[in-house]
Amino acid sequence: MSSPISAVKRRACVACTTAKAKCTPQAANLCQRCARLGKSCTYLDLPQTKRKQRQNAAPSRVELLEKKVDQLMSQLATLTQQQNGQPLVSPATSTNDSPPMNTNRELRSSSHEASTLENPTDTDIAALLDAAKDPSHGPDPPTSSVLEDRPSLVDRGLLSPAETERMLTTFKADFVRKFPFVLIPHGETAARLRVREPFLFLCIVAATMGSAHPLRRTVAEEVMTHVTSRIVARSERSLELLRGLLVHCAWYSYPAEKYHPRLLLLVQLCTSILYDLGLHKRNRLGVDEQRALLGTYWLSVGFCGTLGRPITMKHDDRIKEAVECLASSTTTEYTSDRWIAPLLNLQSFMATMDEVYASMQATGGSALVQITRGSLQRQLDSIQTCIAKDLPSCPPSTATAISTELKYAEMRLEEPSLREDLWTADPINAIRTTMLMTLIQRCKELIQIITSLPVSEIPQLTIITNARICAAVGYIPTAVLTLLNLITSTSPTTNQDHQTQIQSIIDTADYPNLVTKLATALETRLQEKGIRMSAQDKEMDVVGSLCSKMRLLARCYPYQIRGVVGRDIRQENSATSSASGVMTAGQQQDSSMGVEGEMSQDWMPGNSIYGDMEAMFPLDDIQWDSLLRDFTTGFG
Repeated sequence: MSSPISAVKRRACVACTTAKAKCTPQAANLCQRCARLGKSCTYLDLPQTKRKQRQNAAPSRVELLEKKVDQLMSQLATLTQQQNGQPLVSPATSTNDSPPMNTNRELRSSSHEASTLENPTDTDIAALLDAAKDPSHGPDPPTSSVLEDRPSLVDRGLLSPAETERMLTTFKADFVRKFPFVLIPHGETAARLRVREPFLFLCIVAATMGSAHPLRRTVAEEVMTHVTSRIVARSERSLELLRGLLVHCAWYSYPAEKYHPRLLLLVQLCTSILYDLGLHKRNRLGVDEQRALLGTYWLSVGFCGTLGRPITMKHDDRIKEAVECLASSTTTEYTSDRWIAPLLNLQSFMATMDEVYASMQATGGSALVQITRGSLQRQLDSIQTCIAKDLPSCPPSTATAISTELKYAEMRLEEPSLREDLWTADPINAIRTTMLMTLIQRCKELIQIITSLPVSEIPQLTIITNARICAAVGYIPTAVLTLLNLITSTSPTTNQDHQTQIQSIIDTADYPNLVTKLATALETRLQEKGIRMSAQDKEMDVVGSLCSKMRLLARCYPYQIRGVVGRDIRQENSATSSASGVMTAGQQQDSSMGVEGEMSQDWMPGNSIYGDMEAMFPLDDIQWDSLLRDFTTGFG
């Protein structure tokens, strides 16, 4: 049976094909299915086999590629012999049996799949050999400046040499105490710096010239010309560019933009340049490189954390090594290197606190808040102990910067008290109310640190410190309103004990007076030789726009309080204070000042401090919440 079956070289019969059934041969002209059903079994003649068809077809793609590889290998061997000075092997004696070039073109034309193959020339192969020496894509980015022949601000007559010398002296003496990550040698002059490091010089000018300087906008545009032309368009990377960007970002003030997209981009460029230069992994960094590494970490972690953006840099072993090296170095002539460690340790702690609080689940409740906050408090206590030993010996302005960071860390410890989801089971928890009151007090202390600064130090505040101030301004009313809602939700406001509690909370916060004093202090940087900036120019300045929003919060705050407790507490308090004569001289001065520092009867004792401002500022709850959220998150 097997012999005839194997001799059948046909496909399925007609009946099985029609029925789409399996056709199993049983005899020479009969399948098993047709035999079982008693049907006529008919096979059609098979066409010519595919093997015979392929014998007459054009060469396949594989065959063409095999021949092409042989040809390339032959040419590569020839080129190698030429480079080594060896005698060439003639094509007639070569083992390469590839067809001539015209035959190749005929073969390519006969197969569409092989139509894209090209014959490389000796030049192509030489280029491939050169490319193989460097596996990177394309040439290295340029290291020279495309703007090196561009005249400086002094060369163009916009700034005098004496003025730039004064700015550089101020930067070296005062500004580095707030941001000790970019130092200029003691003997360096503005004339030499603008030639050797023009971008760093330009950024120092932008940081020290003041918000009200008439050339502020021109200098800011000049900085962005370097950034776009050199860093973005030509991918230039150098330590000078990184150091200049760090200075520009640390004291960024113009232009003010919602969500700060430009400033965020500049901070991210600092991180990118740092990694491109390999400072995050190179051994034996110079002192300027170590400071740049730590400054990039401090700035990027602080600013990105403030805006709720992902933090790309971590406090790794290289950061620790650089901190220890600068802190313990006996050869450095700059005492400011000793204050880098506390700034870095506090920044790292706050990054850790952000991660821990973000991971807290609502199901943990108040118990989880207690355990988590207690653990973080012990870490902060350890850092404070280390800082307290050396803090009295550092310059006053540096001590202020460190104290502000410490106060901000203490303030942030109480932040879980504002999360309603953590207190669902027990909203009026004694632990929560204590944390809320502590939060108000810590915020007030941070604001008072800033308002007590000398006028000369206000322009030296970094962008990170401004973010801390915004957080404090936003946390106070949030905590106050949370407490008042908790109190009024348990019993009517006519309850005498609750009235006393409410009055105590509002008096403790003293929010409108506190924030107005803060705005007045910060606005001193918006003056230039007694000339105040216009309202439009103020809104284009980071600090100017923040001060405007602070004053708006101070005006709207009493109406939010009245909406919770049902009456104008502040008005009653003002009248009581006036009757008892307990207002201090400072309070009398502050309460008599309007938005622009002018006398206003609305602030006089015995009257409503805002008069008919409710009609002028018809803000609904959503607008208030949005404004408050912007400050609570720092710039928003």
